[in-house]
Amino acid sequence: MGTLTLPALQGPALRPGDRGSGSRSGWAVLGLAAVVHLALCWVLRGFLTDDAWISVRYAENLAAGEGFVWNPGGPRVEGFSNPLLVALEALASWAGWSAPAAARVLGIAGGLACLVLVHLGGRAVVGESTARVATVLTACGAPFALWAVGGLETLLVAAAVTAGTLEVARRDGGRVLRAAAAFAVLPWLRPEGLAVAAAVVALGELPGVFRTATRRRAIRRIAVLGGVPLGSQLVLEAARLGIYGHLLPNSVLYKSGAGDALTVLQKFLDQALLPLLLATAGAVLLTGRARLLAVPPVLYALGSIGTLDSANAYSRFFQPVWPLVALLAAVATVRAAERLARHRGGGRPAAVAAVTVGLLLLLLPPAGLRSVHDWQQRYTDCRVGARESVLGWLATTPPDTSFAISDAGLVPARAGGRHVVDDFFLNEPLIQETGRLPVAERADLVHGRAPDVLVLASRDAGRFVGYYPTEQAIFDHPAMSAYRLAFVATGRGDSCGYTLMAFRR
Repeated sequence: MGTLTLPALQGPALRPGDRGSGSRSGWAVLGLAAVVHLALCWVLRGFLTDDAWISVRYAENLAAGEGFVWNPGGPRVEGFSNPLLVALEALASWAGWSAPAAARVLGIAGGLACLVLVHLGGRAVVGESTARVATVLTACGAPFALWAVGGLETLLVAAAVTAGTLEVARRDGGRVLRAAAAFAVLPWLRPEGLAVAAAVVALGELPGVFRTATRRRAIRRIAVLGGVPLGSQLVLEAARLGIYGHLLPNSVLYKSGAGDALTVLQKFLDQALLPLLLATAGAVLLTGRARLLAVPPVLYALGSIGTLDSANAYSRFFQPVWPLVALLAAVATVRAAERLARHRGGGRPAAVAAVTVGLLLLLLPPAGLRSVHDWQQRYTDCRVGARESVLGWLATTPPDTSFAISDAGLVPARAGGRHVVDDFFLNEPLIQETGRLPVAERADLVHGRAPDVLVLASRDAGRFVGYYPTEQAIFDHPAMSAYRLAFVATGRGDSCGYTLMAFRR
């Protein structure tokens, strides 16, 4: 049998213009990482999160000339938090292409961009061999690939965060315009975007302000690195104010301070314990500006406290910082491998370390490939199956039928333009005035809208047990006496535990 030789993950430093074996092996590592990432995306291609369909509904309404609305003919509302993605999806829909397919292609492209950024940009921050290891570790993240195909802006955010942070973390401070441009994209993709840029810029540049020799340079850098993203945020806020009459998207009002304190962070700690331990060690080992790689992960950890755990399967909230976690983890991995090699002998310690840790990421539950694949299969069979079933039933109702639903993604987006009441009111302008509504008040409002059909999620197919407290309150409401059960939509799988019950007036 032939011997499989892995490309070297470290080699002699190359002079500018050198096309020697070190350069070729570096491109081979990047190519291998890209193949791994694309393969994971292919294996997990069945996943498309329900929340992605919210952006699709807005984008398709915009492309059809309805404007920035949830319901055609309804009021303007910003129930999404990713205006750039919605705009790109609207452009794709206007051109006759599939909006969700466009989002998935952009997500996969964002993942590939992260690999290139880690491989090329990481060399100036952590060294060539460590950057190569980090490229492999980034690619071996199955949750990273899951959210590449998930239909949201997650990996586009990861690319922007990685590009800006790597540039500023260079020993010489990097090219300010490149970093500023990357950070300027963030507010248009996620509400917390400006906070990420501000934290990296502040910790990277403010120390220079207090030193006489570097004060003038630091002030100039802050003006560009902070000013350009701030200007981008101001343009976005002006657009928001002009279109919707408010400054914060509904999702910020709905989710902030609405979750259990450490639920989101605990999930990430549980699912990424090995790389996080390595990343913590790597952050300790780094010195100087390279430590800025740890700023976005720490900021996301702090920002997760008290945030609602929504659309966060396999730590989607933290996937934008996965490439930086991989870089930090690679620092500790390479250092440990080199020390072990000195004691025991053997060549190419970085290559061995990359393969070992990469395989552990791919194999170990709960975030290994098998675990992630099994989860997405259950999600598709169970929840998507139930939603597709109720969609089939809704198609038999008159086109002007109105309905209310809590999981307001796939079903509203593919319900043929029917008027939809979002049980959580995330897609209604009302919460700009009221803030997050209590459960009982939501139930009153839903029944006050008198939809023709109530689509409620139940934990039991035989009797109604509300999947969410809001749905139980709607079911227990006195006005429910006007509705009768008309259809039960069940997903596939023995342990599904998710049923959609359609009650008709």
